[in-house]
Amino acid sequence: MVATEPDTGARSDAARQTVSAVIAGCRRADDGTLTAEVREDWMQGRSLYGGVQAALATEAMRPFSDDLPIRTLQATLCAPVAHGRLRIEARLLRAGGNTRQVEARIVDGEQVLALFVGIFGRARESAVAHDFIQPALDGLTGTRMPFVDGMPPFLRQFSAELLKGHFPGSGATDTEHVYRLSLHDDAERTGLAQLLTLSDFPPPVGLSWLRRFTPGSTMTWMLNFTGRAFETQPLSGWVIDVKLDAAHDGYTQQTVTLFGPDGYAVARGTQCMVIFG
Repeated sequence: MVATEPDTGARSDAARQTVSAVIAGCRRADDGTLTAEVREDWMQGRSLYGGVQAALATEAMRPFSDDLPIRTLQATLCAPVAHGRLRIEARLLRAGGNTRQVEARIVDGEQVLALFVGIFGRARESAVAHDFIQPALDGLTGTRMPFVDGMPPFLRQFSAELLKGHFPGSGATDTEHVYRLSLHDDAERTGLAQLLTLSDFPPPVGLSWLRRFTPGSTMTWMLNFTGRAFETQPLSGWVIDVKLDAAHDGYTQQTVTLFGPDGYAVARGTQCMVIFG
């Protein structure tokens, strides 16, 4: 492969459809159905990047959430989602005294392409309060992720450095990767759409075990939010720690922790992923 740009952020913002632009372009029908136009910029192989799918799903959920903070997002990615016009249907599953459980589906006719469940909950009084802080990164030298021919277009939306581990196709039997990540976007601060876009960035750790570039795909994804504020934080300087928990029969499980620029964990998730090789 021949490098075409020095890094994933080399393309101008004017030529890129940002996640803010995707959300701003959404149209909502009276029944709550959301439609969105998503360009090829966000393709990840045969399907749209999962972080943008999640951002659209939570946008569709918003009228049913009573503006409560999101606590958990669960996703099952059933089939490839093509770029172009998307239709997202949302409905309230249950409204309790303190929580709202909302479902959103990305659909193509009668076919469900992706299914999301969001749990929104109001803050409660509690004597239990605890944070986990990003491990020290002293001594870790970052390697900037290049953009080369054949890589998915969505990578241009980010600038990324690999602080620990090796890139996919290196043949290194890694069990942990650490990235420093920035998102190219019109927003000045990190909203929920931007946070979800950042959180799905890491590829399967297991792809580094292979000695060639091989596709991978997420089947299920659950993201739990710690309650730490993220809306005031910038879009640069995020750190993602990814740990390979298990891998057998072409399926891998990994744990992903997203640390804000202030060093505190904002979200922690698990993913079941497929490696095609």
